[in-house]
Amino acid sequence: MSVPFCVPSDHRVVATRQWGRVHGLTLAPEGRTEGHREFLWLRPGFYVAMGQLVHRGDRIDRYPSGDFFKLHFRMTGHSRVGQAASPTSQDVRPFTMSTLVQPQDSYKEEHFTAGEHERSLTICCSRDFLREQLGLDDVRGVDDPINPYLSRVRRFELQQFPLHAEQIELVDALIDAPAADPYRGLSVESKAAALLHGFLSGMAEKRQPGANGGLVGADLARMTRLKRHLDTRLGEAVDLADLAREHGMTERRLANSFRKAYGKTASEYMNDARMTRARLLLELGQVSVTEVAYRVGYGHVANFSTAFKRTFGMSPQAVRKEHTETATRPQGKQAS
Repeated sequence: MSVPFCVPSDHRVVATRQWGRVHGLTLAPEGRTEGHREFLWLRPGFYVAMGQLVHRGDRIDRYPSGDFFKLHFRMTGHSRVGQAASPTSQDVRPFTMSTLVQPQDSYKEEHFTAGEHERSLTICCSRDFLREQLGLDDVRGVDDPINPYLSRVRRFELQQFPLHAEQIELVDALIDAPAADPYRGLSVESKAAALLHGFLSGMAEKRQPGANGGLVGADLARMTRLKRHLDTRLGEAVDLADLAREHGMTERRLANSFRKAYGKTASEYMNDARMTRARLLLELGQVSVTEVAYRVGYGHVANFSTAFKRTFGMSPQAVRKEHTETATRPQGKQAS
């Protein structure tokens, strides 16, 4: 089949599939990396790439730009990404969504170190798809990551945002969907469209007057920095009084401003984010319940289990067992 994908270097084709008009291609990496990458062409100018890999040695993958706008969801694994031959690169960390625009006919390089377990999903959209199918134009906010692509700005630009619970659930469902599902093409396209819709809607909300609880200017920028600070410290004990002083405000003002911007207090946000991350780690099944508790900032497993059950209505052990049984349930083999 003709391949309209931006496929990485040093991979070999191991299987192809077709679900109606949806074409699928599965690649296995050469070298000391185990696992696979799957590419699904959903419609002209709109495709999805998914990866589940374990990098046993250091690795560099090179991708041609293909003149796409790329929306990348990283669930696990850390890498550094930059334009080929450029001396600079950026970290891509777990639980983040990245947007990438790069000059046409350029190459992206992604560096992984030995031991990284990569679990990721990328949505790629062409300019024609965004304009003709979605009705987007070049008149967008200056901070909108998609604007440089629509405007044909020739520069390599990567921006990152923390993942939300709804995004994590959709990405998990996409990556874990059984290959034998005869309607998989429909399922993948609907969930990928939901992720793209969520991204575009989020950008549109930021441009609306009165968004973010009426916070503007320096106050909104301060809350944005504070939220990013919290997102990177979900595994640490956070003292809100100290945090308020670090950001030049009183604890009361921090609480009020954060609630205006995000609809919940900083403590509520931290708890929700920790529980979301904990559930994902439990479902991945790579570390023990005790280790999960420590990774989301709990010094005592009993306290973590109580908070987890209060949030999800079931214990961490029950979630781990349920997901393990689902993952090991026999399914049909992928056709080649």
